[in-house]
Amino acid sequence: MPTASFQSVLYVDDDADICAVVETTLEVMTTCQVRTATSGAQAIALASAWRPDLILLDVMMPGLDGPSTFERLRADPAAAGIPVIFMTAKVLPVEIAHFVALGAIGVIGKPFDPMTLGGEIARLWEKAHPDSLKATERPGRPALRDTEASLADRFLARTRGDLDRLNDLWDRGLGGDRGAFNEVEFLAHAIHGAGAIFGFPAISVAAGKLESGAQEIAEGTATELHPLEHSLAELAAALDAGERSGAGRR
Repeated sequence: MPTASFQSVLYVDDDADICAVVETTLEVMTTCQVRTATSGAQAIALASAWRPDLILLDVMMPGLDGPSTFERLRADPAAAGIPVIFMTAKVLPVEIAHFVALGAIGVIGKPFDPMTLGGEIARLWEKAHPDSLKATERPGRPALRDTEASLADRFLARTRGDLDRLNDLWDRGLGGDRGAFNEVEFLAHAIHGAGAIFGFPAISVAAGKLESGAQEIAEGTATELHPLEHSLAELAAALDAGERSGAGRR
């Protein structure tokens, strides 16, 4: 006898705006109930108490990252059996194989398209549960695009503040604080993913270059700072253009 498809989802991501768009998207486009958590610790507590059918877990988070959160979920008797899908920009075959080897039922790449996210989740669920009924999807609603537009505006405003923070970190790095480049990498990673999701590809690309450059410097594989400075300027220009055009509004 086929069993019902998933009816409840916990989405875990330290970016509150991405949490909001995923929650709205899944509730509008599918029949499932959605809750969100912005940290690994919050996710563990909520999963244990609520026991959702499925957890979507971001890999790169401050403090308790995705794999560490997954490990603690598996050690919690109340949450150990909940299927997990990792959400990450690390989607090379070897990386996907690593996450699956940990015990995840699949991996969804970031950035993702909110309009197709429900279908991606359903495909991974049905692959892991071949006797399950197919997930029910609803037609899209205008409210979803309104929500995305509002969150895109919030993303631009937040990124303007993040740019100020990046400039401060850059000054610290020039002053000899190599740890500042670790912070640049993490902050640029967040902008890189959210920029693509909210429809600002130029911001996303510039932040991705900044992330890669900062990672190389932090790891000691590159010592030249000029490319990083160029990426920071490129990010500022892309943000200016995004604010002028509002191009991220879908």
